[in-house]
Amino acid sequence: MGQSIQLARLFGIRIGASPSWFIVLFVMVYALSGYFRDTLSGSSQQALLVAVLAAALFFASIVLHELGHALVARRNGISTSGIDLWFFGGVAKLDRDTRSPGEEFRISAAGPAMTAVIVVVAGLLAVALSSPGEVLDSARFADVEVSPVIALLSWLATINLFLLVFNLVPAFPLDGGRIARAIAWQITGDKHRGSRIAGRMGQAFSYVLIGGGAYLALTTDPFNGIWFMVLGFFLGQGARGAVLSADFSESIDGVTVAALIACNALGDVI
Repeated sequence: MGQSIQLARLFGIRIGASPSWFIVLFVMVYALSGYFRDTLSGSSQQALLVAVLAAALFFASIVLHELGHALVARRNGISTSGIDLWFFGGVAKLDRDTRSPGEEFRISAAGPAMTAVIVVVAGLLAVALSSPGEVLDSARFADVEVSPVIALLSWLATINLFLLVFNLVPAFPLDGGRIARAIAWQITGDKHRGSRIAGRMGQAFSYVLIGGGAYLALTTDPFNGIWFMVLGFFLGQGARGAVLSADFSESIDGVTVAALIACNALGDVI
């Protein structure tokens, strides 16, 4: 992701954004302004304002998701060097890897748990200010006219619900894949084996995303199709890295420092 620009600091954790995030922010505001203009049947200025608020709340949701990971990691003795927003969302940069299946599970599940809270809070607020039927129609992107507040809250609940479901897919490096790694690690007693299982599931899911994206790109939706293909590529790279890292770590587990020194000395003699 390269260097990031600091946006804020929460609970002593630096919140930053990579240059690619600003591109996503602009595209999201542009796309949402068209959606809210049709939904609200108001002025272009009103639609633009709601779109800006929606994009801001969306990325605030991602920051809260990553803060969930970071704060639970802190409780487990793992510090966080920062949280960065980038092209595909956000990432909490933990200073070390987990050392037990329990740590892995708790930290991985904290982010989705925070997203679930956002879904519930946004949904309940929308229902309290309107009616369940109106909120449901708006959340389903039905052709109905609602107030700006209801449209905003319904959209926020819907997009976070989508992110929650997607993130829980058991495919590394998604949170669901990390939870799957924790479970496999607990069952097998082998962290490397757990990483390989989750990594291969991630590779399989990346092929599904790339294939589905190619189909969309060639048929009905080129923009989202290309986006899914790029996302699948990045997920596949992360999953492949997990498998290779597990293989390498396993191969050197039995190698002692003395053996490495001896090999180095032998190399010098040769």
